[in-house]
Amino acid sequence: MHPDAFHALARSSPWRWTAVHLRHRSSWAGTVEAWLTRPDGVRLVGPDGSPVARNVFGQTDRPSGPWSPPAGATFRPDGLVATRPGDSTYAACEHGDGLYWHNYSWLAMLDPVELSHHVDASDVRVVEVAGREAWAARLVPRLGYDPRCGGNCCELLWSEAGLRADFPSDDDVPAAWRGRDYPSAYDVALDAVTGIVVRSHPVGGTGAPWLENDIVSSS
Repeated sequence: MHPDAFHALARSSPWRWTAVHLRHRSSWAGTVEAWLTRPDGVRLVGPDGSPVARNVFGQTDRPSGPWSPPAGATFRPDGLVATRPGDSTYAACEHGDGLYWHNYSWLAMLDPVELSHHVDASDVRVVEVAGREAWAARLVPRLGYDPRCGGNCCELLWSEAGLRADFPSDDDVPAAWRGRDYPSAYDVALDAVTGIVVRSHPVGGTGAPWLENDIVSSS
């Protein structure tokens, strides 16, 4: 499989699913089961089955209603998105922010467009995750990586490149943040149907975030 296909799947999520049921585990959010319906339907339960309070910080002020994918995308012959509409990577899909929970890494895993450019992909392969086909790759971000929330806050690939997305100059970087031990790469898998990140494991480094999603169903 060519890296271009992986990058195209990473930018395609808003056009590939309306509802998803998943079981989430991560270093930053713990364990939760979620039922998500675009544009803003979110139901969460914890490991004991009790409801989880939803923090809607950062949710865009857009009316609820039936989901329709953003207009203006162009598509490849394989049906994946070649280019997203609008002047910004994220602008045309901001009404997806209605799915926000916990932090912006949650939104990034649901719409991982930040993995579609300025990220080197190697060892691209088809794998199985929780009984579903996924496309996996070894990813290394480079300068120009444009996370939804960078500066070593909520990027999917916690890295020097992610830090520099918000702090381009050495003088801008807080002294306590310099010299961090970043991973050399990340092993990442995207669900082949939805484009959602289902596995992201750092390779090396200290304290880097990881996440896993087992998708139960999607439509």
